[in-house]
Amino acid sequence: MWTFSQIWIDFVALIFPDKCMVCGEYTDSGVHNICMKCRYKIPLTGYYRVENNPVKEYFETLIPTVQCSSMFYYKSDEMWRMAIHRFKYHAAWIVAYRLGRWYGLELKGSGLYDDVDVIIPVPLYWLKTMTRGYNQCHYLAHGMAREMGVKVDKYCLYRRRNNPSQTTQSRTERWENVDGIFAVRFPERLRNKHILLVDDVLTTGATLNACAQAILRAAPTCRISIATLAVAGRLSNHL
Repeated sequence: MWTFSQIWIDFVALIFPDKCMVCGEYTDSGVHNICMKCRYKIPLTGYYRVENNPVKEYFETLIPTVQCSSMFYYKSDEMWRMAIHRFKYHAAWIVAYRLGRWYGLELKGSGLYDDVDVIIPVPLYWLKTMTRGYNQCHYLAHGMAREMGVKVDKYCLYRRRNNPSQTTQSRTERWENVDGIFAVRFPERLRNKHILLVDDVLTTGATLNACAQAILRAAPTCRISIATLAVAGRLSNHL
């Protein structure tokens, strides 16, 4: 059963013109408004099709996880990297939603995420959300949930303070920047649940690790999986 926010997102998506969400050209042959040319060029990882993959192996050294994946490589194609920049910094939230739907189809098709109970997007600090007007991870999560047939919970996990942006920080600074900044309200909602944590780009894993640690402290009986839309380069070189 769809929530009001999911119904509203689908309604708004219908009134957008038939332009490719990546290149901006008009198209009538794309899936979720992504033309076939851009779909062909996307640098897919294929990680979402297999249980043992570099993202899973990396997070296993940090936290217990069920499944982990990223859809495409962030630094392999300029056009796709700019698509993320558009929805992350330039209010093109519909791009996040439609890419989320595509990713959700891939996760559902793999069969590895069939027992996910709830999707939790990485939260922004409330003041940053008000200033920006949206959290791109919310729309990404709603798109994924739409295809996977599960619900989104964007209230249980929250940021306790407004930490600085990590864009220009070193690996060590990124880990220090997110240490202890996440907390959980309503932990009873998460007990014994299989949670899919969703973020847009995986760089060092510091943010997702901090989120998972907060959830596991509040609801130690839950299970956690991780899905990011993109991963910053090949893991052997960047993580």
